Amino acid sequence: MNFKDQIFELPPLKPNGREREFKYYSDELKAKVIFEHLFNGKTHRWMDKNILDTNGNTNGRNSANILYYLGMKADYRGIFKGLKLSTVIKILEHKGQDYAYAVNLLKFLVEAEIVQTVKSDIEAEMQEEGKAIEGNIKYYYGKRYERDCKNRMLAIKKHGLNCYVCGFNFEEKYGKYGKDFIEVHHIKPLSTLEKAVEINPETDLVPLCANCHRMIHRRKDYILNVDELSEVVKENREKANTSYGCYPK
Repeated sequence: MNFKDQIFELPPLKPNGREREFKYYSDELKAKVIFEHLFNGKTHRWMDKNILDTNGNTNGRNSANILYYLGMKADYRGIFKGLKLSTVIKILEHKGQDYAYAVNLLKFLVEAEIVQTVKSDIEAEMQEEGKAIEGNIKYYYGKRYERDCKNRMLAIKKHGLNCYVCGFNFEEKYGKYGKDFIEVHHIKPLSTLEKAVEINPETDLVPLCANCHRMIHRRKDYILNVDELSEVVKENREKANTSYGCYPK
């Protein structure tokens, strides 16, 4: 369903203007409070205890101060239950500037989730290779990940999560298990580098599915570039007139 089909009337915002209490907490904590209120319908008392880690009996007023500053009273509790975060962000953006602050905080939550996923993927790769720590990186053919978390995250933000060659998307195929996952390919093969260099995520990295990434690095004597593999995929897709391998169905 297109998000425009899900646009519905929201309760009027009633901001209280009490900025001092709102600014007391970090953007990450405020984003979590907003999320739990809008999506899971958690009480203020629960959020004070489980998110803000408030000492003593606050009766939920600390989380309430965050929400009331934005104008989100009890009629917003659980209003987006069952919807995706990305869909809700689009809905609120469609509603205009009154929701701009809440949108920015929710986007922060999306970015934080991607960062955590990237870190988890890198740790999984290191564990698979029997490495507990990174140390000095030794570059080699077929390296599957950009291990600099910041570079990989920036590459994903810039280029997205679809394979640059075949368009495959892991979340579409594997659901929540594939959410925010994609391998990242160095346009200039790491094996050609004599020393560590500064990476530009926009021009030096592209997202690839596992199959396309492996095909690029399959021959040690000749590493395909992205355009060459794209042409190979295009030619064979036209010949077969079907979907197989990593091609999206």
